[in-house]
Amino acid sequence: MAKEQYLAGQLAIVTGASKLVSIGSATALTLAEHGANVLIHYNSTSQSVEEVLGKIRSLGVEAAAVQADAGDPSFGKILVAAALEHFPTDKINIIVNNAGLGIAREDTASVPLEDWDYLLHINLRGPFLLIQAALPYMKPGGRIINVSSVMANLGSSKMIVYSASKAALNSMTLSVSEELGPKGITVNTVSPGPIDLSGSKDLNVTLDDVKDDRIGWRVHSNQHIKRKGTPQEVANAILFLASPMSSYITGQVTYVDGGINLPL
Repeated sequence: MAKEQYLAGQLAIVTGASKLVSIGSATALTLAEHGANVLIHYNSTSQSVEEVLGKIRSLGVEAAAVQADAGDPSFGKILVAAALEHFPTDKINIIVNNAGLGIAREDTASVPLEDWDYLLHINLRGPFLLIQAALPYMKPGGRIINVSSVMANLGSSKMIVYSASKAALNSMTLSVSEELGPKGITVNTVSPGPIDLSGSKDLNVTLDDVKDDRIGWRVHSNQHIKRKGTPQEVANAILFLASPMSSYITGQVTYVDGGINLPL
């Protein structure tokens, strides 16, 4: 069934979108299904880039890829330059800041100083730099979606820096939305819970499955729909926030987590 083309002619930049089974590639394909041309970003995972591009182009839209390190101070400028080079437009309509990284450590004492610079540069500064570089090319109706994590709210003693970086991303989203709302550009966050990246059809999770996983047990104990989500379920939420239907929504966090953030 043909999808409604309410993003026809728009240009979307989706970071972290080169893996075949991922939130990034699912988002890129979902935006393309509704007419958007898409620039996908990747850092080190290049093996499947051409396959992802092929799937996007098979939908009748334009697609290109750019390699860049999200921790690079020039990250935003590199992606915007690539977008303007590959597509016949001077306008960027949609930004999806999906690229991110988490590193687990056993406890507070084992967190090296380097983790703070490394993860904050990728998970927080990188999204900010892309927004900053793209703003001169964004007009009323523009959409910015940052991909956070349920860990921003739950916290984790094994992922202290990652959790802090995602909480900061939520705060940055709210701050930027204050400036851009009057300009007709919305800025929102999507916060996924546990997402299956194996492509498995069995998404169910039991307490026995996570009994030896401190993070998994805590997430499962707080979850109302006790299963993993899919990349497509996250992509569907991003699509809504990128669409004309979300024009009165900004500065918000949309949780795609099976109810983890609902009170017990």
